[in-house]
This record gives sequence, structure tokens and C-alpha cells, in this order.
Amino acid sequence: MGGMGMAKVVVKWEENMNFRGYDSGQRDVLMDASAIYGGSDKGIRPMELLLITLGGCASIEIGNVLNKMRISYEQFDVEVEGERADTVPQVFTSISLRFIVKCNNLFKEKLEKALRLGEDYCSVANMIKESCPIKMSYNLNGIDYSL
Repeated sequence: MGGMGMAKVVVKWEENMNFRGYDSGQRDVLMDASAIYGGSDKGIRPMELLLITLGGCASIEIGNVLNKMRISYEQFDVEVEGERADTVPQVFTSISLRFIVKCNNLFKEKLEKALRLGEDYCSVANMIKESCPIKMSYNLNGIDYSL
């Protein structure tokens, strides 16, 4: 797809509550409902997929910033948790991202700058934070920090 413009995906029903989504390049992801809604536990729940999408988008943007800073890393993971409302629709009421980074040549200040820039550039985070607060924290070389 690249750049700005229209995005188009297709979601097709397969069986029961299994739906397969296809992007513009025909890459696919299987989605499924929970058992109480007739799901069979074959695919990712859509709300969890949203968290995966947020984590992926933020990681790509932050990784890009670190690359531009010429900083390489041995580990760069993110754990994403979402707190959901008790009533329907069970939207996320808060989301937290915890980045886990191992790097010998990375200082705390540079990582914090990369995290903030990555959040600014992440389209998914910018859409979500309009309706749901997003908190970020990180672990650099085994030490926890919050932003």
C-alpha cells in the first residue's frame, strides 16, 4: 500500500465464527470469537488483534527511530495490555505498552526520545488515544522505567 491514500482489506467468513482477513497484499490473519459467542479458539480475537496491531505499529516506528540514531539492539519486544469495560460494548478503557530492550550502546535518554517519537509517528496509537489513554513504560537492560 505504502504512503498515504486509501487502505482496503477484505474479511471473509470461513466457518462458525472464523473469519479470515486479507490485506492489500493478500497476507492473511485468522480471527475467531470466544467460545461463549460460538468461537472455536482457532484464531485471534479481534480486540487482541487490535493490541497486536498497536504493539506492531509502535515497535516499527520506534525501531525506525533507533535505526536512524544508528543504535542496534539485541532484544526489542513489547508487551501490550488492555483494560476492558465491564459493560457492552467492552471497549478498552486503558492500554499499557511495556517495551523490553537489551542494548549495550543505548542510554536511557536516547531510548526515551525514541519511544516518544515512535508514539508520535504511530498512526494506530494516534487513532486509539483519542478515545483510550495509552501508557508507556520500558525495561532497559533489566531495569524498569516509566515514561
